[in-house]
Amino acid sequence: MHEPAFYTEERSGVRPPLVFHGFFWPLLLIGSFVALLLTNNPSVCIPGVILGWFGSVALGGLYLGQVWPIGIRVDEAGIWIGGLSQAARRRAREHGEDRQQGGKLPRVRARRRQVYFCPWHAIQQVEVVTERQEIRKLARLGRSVGANRSSAAFGTVLVGPLTAPYTRAALVLAVDLSAAAVPEFQPPDTKRYWFKTSAPQQFTFHPVWSAPTRHPEKLRAALEAAGARSTARPPL
Repeated sequence: MHEPAFYTEERSGVRPPLVFHGFFWPLLLIGSFVALLLTNNPSVCIPGVILGWFGSVALGGLYLGQVWPIGIRVDEAGIWIGGLSQAARRRAREHGEDRQQGGKLPRVRARRRQVYFCPWHAIQQVEVVTERQEIRKLARLGRSVGANRSSAAFGTVLVGPLTAPYTRAALVLAVDLSAAAVPEFQPPDTKRYWFKTSAPQQFTFHPVWSAPTRHPEKLRAALEAAGARSTARPPL
């Protein structure tokens, strides 16, 4: 990522509704638990616990930490999505040293923190979508493959589409996976753990990548400046 950038956007999936739900409901849940311990008054505190848990799970509160690292970069080399700032910090810590042999790979549920790169010659199509129908398709794609550890602990995860709640615009690109740079993850674990939902999930790399954006017009202008091609992409 040393080439001059046409466009950079950090925390591209963090919008005000997600920030609100990401802080309010967990704080309500924690505060209700503390109040229950201090007052021993279940009739007042239990509703707060229930609402806090419901809001955290159903309204996207638990997604804030997952979505926070996602970013976008468009430069002369190609398009980068994922945890770009975290990757830069990791490289600074490592001082260019290779990963030690036998080092632990991330689990696939941490895919939003990893970096995905596709050079221009391997990008078959790229666009910025703002239509609600297309955004819903992206959201369903993320949910249908195990967006969190509890909903599909042993489901197959499609790696490449990076989705976020409350998205209004997204960068979508069709890539040639044979020429793209994708992260490494822990290999899938075929064992069934009835007591443990944190086992590595089955995963496969998807030829359509996506990342949310808060500035669709600026991103479109950057893609035009970069001379991005626009042809038919595979359906979502």
